[in-house]
Amino acid sequence: MARIEDIIKKVKFYDKKADLDLIRKAYGVASEVHKNEKRASGEPFIIHPLEVANLCADFKMDTESVCAALLHDTVEDKGYPLQKIEQDFGKDVAAIVDGLTKMTQLRSRSREEYQFESMRKMLLATTKDIRIIIVKLLDKLHNMRTLSYLPKEKQLRISKEVMGIYVPLAYRLGINKVKSQLEDLAFKYIDPLKYKVINKKVREKIKERDKEVERLRKFLEKILAEQDISAKVLGRAKSIYSIYDKMTRKNRTFEEIFDVIALRVVTDTVENCYKILGIMHSTWKPIPGRFKDYIAVPKVNMYRSLHDIVIGPGGRIVEIQIRTKEMDEIAEEGIAAHWEYKGVKSGAEFDKKLSWLRQIMDWQQESGTAKEFIESLEIDFFKNEIYTFTPKGDVIELPKDSTPLDFAYAVHSEVGDHCMGAKVNGSFVSLRHELKTGDVVEIITSKSQKPSRNWLNLARTSKALQKIKKYLQEHEKIPAKVLRVRHGEEEEEKSSGLLLCEEVKNPQFRLAHCCLPNPGDKIMGLAARTGIITVHKKECPLIVKTAKKKVRVEWRKSFTDVIVLKIEAIDRVGLFADILNTISAIGTNIQSANAKTIGNNMAECSFKLKVEDLEHVKELIDRIKKVQGVRKIYLGSMGM
Repeated sequence: MARIEDIIKKVKFYDKKADLDLIRKAYGVASEVHKNEKRASGEPFIIHPLEVANLCADFKMDTESVCAALLHDTVEDKGYPLQKIEQDFGKDVAAIVDGLTKMTQLRSRSREEYQFESMRKMLLATTKDIRIIIVKLLDKLHNMRTLSYLPKEKQLRISKEVMGIYVPLAYRLGINKVKSQLEDLAFKYIDPLKYKVINKKVREKIKERDKEVERLRKFLEKILAEQDISAKVLGRAKSIYSIYDKMTRKNRTFEEIFDVIALRVVTDTVENCYKILGIMHSTWKPIPGRFKDYIAVPKVNMYRSLHDIVIGPGGRIVEIQIRTKEMDEIAEEGIAAHWEYKGVKSGAEFDKKLSWLRQIMDWQQESGTAKEFIESLEIDFFKNEIYTFTPKGDVIELPKDSTPLDFAYAVHSEVGDHCMGAKVNGSFVSLRHELKTGDVVEIITSKSQKPSRNWLNLARTSKALQKIKKYLQEHEKIPAKVLRVRHGEEEEEKSSGLLLCEEVKNPQFRLAHCCLPNPGDKIMGLAARTGIITVHKKECPLIVKTAKKKVRVEWRKSFTDVIVLKIEAIDRVGLFADILNTISAIGTNIQSANAKTIGNNMAECSFKLKVEDLEHVKELIDRIKKVQGVRKIYLGSMGM
């Protein structure tokens, strides 16, 4: 158990300007407020705030953070007013405690709503003071260390929450020390059997593996010393969850993952990092395609390092990280390594590193309920990220599975609204195309382009989805409920086939060549004895004059099908590409495409397309009509 004097001793060591008397005062208040409370373990409650404060000291947090850690549970249900904390400890301490305090006035609502609202409150407060989320993570870490005293149902619920929210937050802030501990602790309760199996195997093999690591470590240090390069070589221990995660993602056995030797080389300068990489490649054979340069292109959480995988002695696979001392500190402590008393003042560079957190204010303004807000964070901030580039070389960080449409909105809302197509690595792609790390994305815009309902099926990020919905609500007057259906929050029954005729059982349709009806046109059917229904425009002269049996036919609004779309246009250079880009721009899945000349300086382009619904087809036709030289558009025989 941590003691207050031990905490004060730590703070005094790293922060000569710390207000130690204020810390003692905070401890006194916390002790008094919690004097009659017990934890689930039966221990005095004051142990918890002391342990959280001790963790803050381990991370070299400032006076206000340590005081807030001691006081963070005094306001919630304890009758110690926030105004009193501000009066006695200052605005900063009060603001941190307030950010950490759950919304007690919502206790009457459902547990889920209460949790979401409290989480939103904390994250929004964090945009003003990053210390709030760091103290919260350390608070969560100590709670997870003592989770065994709670009922199993609570253990599972809290562990899933930690894995879904707090682990990604720790990653985003670059605090690897906390992230790996939270992962292991949560994994222990989410899947206790797998945790137990892997943990046992690690213990059985750890001594043997440590000997091998030590041998390679000394060998590498000797080589670097001979090259007159100052560096420290360390073995990297894999956490239980990281082993399980890698086994799952790469479909490998425990032995295949655990037997890989992992080394970290810490040196003085960036120049030395690249020199060491060269020495490694001349000593051991690198595996092609496995090198990653996070120094030139840092991760969003400020992580910088060179990563490589080589074949070491005896054919052993060796994973190597190469970084400077400063990079190593940031890799472990993340944003917590950037306090003012350490000589790093906040400014433009610091703010840039937290730009993702600033965006939370945008989600707050555009999200509805607290649940929608948290879900948007899970989509945009808590998924594995990819790093894409503008043609000028600017990095655009996006969630995995993002599309060019997400990229466009990440660049700027105006670019997103007017996006009509995209090139990835120099080639035209559909707006449905999934981007990968390293892709260079060029967005093609047009002033006449505008968001469509179909875009809701293409976008992945909350920013893009919210901007599209906002545009459709304001300009197209489409109700929010309809947009939610399109986005998949409600299931909409879809059927196959563009046409529907309730008067005929199992009808077969054929489009009339005389009037070439297209989706959106008012139509009427003529039924033949063969059972085939020929579909005409309602105003077609043949419909008006004929005495044949007429049947009511209508376009299905909801369906999913493959259609053939044919376009006749004046033949010219670039015609096929223009039509192809127009189709791709609204995310249509193109299954096949071809073009041919048909005489009289005319060309026919045919496309086999997977479409989502009637609106999708109508939009396709409307867009293609605007392409220069297009004279006729009609549906082929499929999809009927």
